[in-house]
Order: sequence, then structure tokens, then C-alpha cells
Amino acid sequence: MPSRLNPESLRERIEAEYTARGDQLGWRLLYSPEKVVDGAEIAFIGLNPGGDHAPPEHEDFAMPGGSAYVEESWAGHPPGRSPLQRQVHALFDALDVAPERVLAGNLVPFRAPSWDDLAEPREAIRFGTELWRDILAAAQPRLIVTMGQAAGDAVSRLLGSHETLRIGVGWGSVTARRHERDGVALVVLPHLSRFAIIGRPASEPALAKLFAGDWRNRTDRRI
Repeated sequence: MPSRLNPESLRERIEAEYTARGDQLGWRLLYSPEKVVDGAEIAFIGLNPGGDHAPPEHEDFAMPGGSAYVEESWAGHPPGRSPLQRQVHALFDALDVAPERVLAGNLVPFRAPSWDDLAEPREAIRFGTELWRDILAAAQPRLIVTMGQAAGDAVSRLLGSHETLRIGVGWGSVTARRHERDGVALVVLPHLSRFAIIGRPASEPALAKLFAGDWRNRTDRRI
């Protein structure tokens, strides 16, 4: 049975860790509404929020409604039109899921201009992994997608999953991976802000193999 998640307790844990770390740029956890934690079929997890400040109009814990990948303005672009937002939205479209129904967020909630600028990254990943252990236990998605190797490695360790496929995505030597355990598929993609592979013809064959299977009892998906 899914475990129950206490959102207020989760927020308190993040606030306490943020204060203890001495970070100054804010934090952000979910890009989706809090309610999707209750039984989301798909989870989409990035590493951490970027940028050198927390936009005041952006929520820190969860969206009040909709998806940040669709509703928000990022880096001066119209809502949902930044390159990363367009890639992620295209992925959700290909998976035939409404963006607001995807459990989307950051493995590490603490903001930094780049990962190299984040203090104590190993400890940050440890903390974020413990957060997502509780979140995923409550949601129990059958498909988890991560961006970047660091997030993928952390979630794979958390799940105890094993790699079943490693494949080039038609972008030089760049690869993606699929892991599985107990009917849950984990797909580790390169970061879509750097490698715009969704909807790219050269990447289509690899993506079709990565997302194949019966995780949603469907076999007619196209990526």
C-alpha cells in the first residue's frame, strides 16, 4: 500500500536543512501540484533548480495548479516557451499525459547557478534522496524519468534498480539508460536543456526503445 505523505512535514524538513546549510538563493521542490503525489503514474525528476535568484512569483514547495513546465515564464520567455520547457512538454505529450498529472520536481531542492556552485553536493544529494524516498513511496509511479546522470544515479540507487539498456541517442557519444525493478521503469535521459532530443528524428529510435514496455499497459506510444 502507498505510504501517506505529510506535506507540511516535508516543507519543514526542507526549511530546516536549507537554514542549516546556509544557502541564500532559495529552494524549490515540485513543479506540479501537491495533489499529484497521491498516485501519479509518471514522475519526472531533475537535479536542482538553477539560477541566481528565486523569482518571487514562483512557488517553492508545489504549484497551486498546472505545471511549471507550461504555466511559468522562465529566463524571459513567454510561459512554457523556454527551450527546456518545450522539450519537457513535448516529452509529456509523447507519453500522452497531461503535464499537471506528472509528479515533477527537483531531486535536490536547493538553488544554485550551476551544480558546481552548490555547497556540499554529496550531502545535498543524500538529503534529496531521502525526500524522494518518501515522495515516491506515496506516489508509486510506474515510470520515472530523470534528467542528467547525477539525478539518474541517485534515483537508481534509491530504487535498487538494475540497468537493462544503455543506448546512444543520436547525438555524438551521448547515451541514455533504462533501469527496472519490480515493474517500475526508470529512464535516465541526458539533460534536455543541453540535448534537445525529444522530437528529434535522429533520436526517435533510441527513445522508442527506452520507453517501450508495459509500464502503462500500452504498446502504441511514440516518443
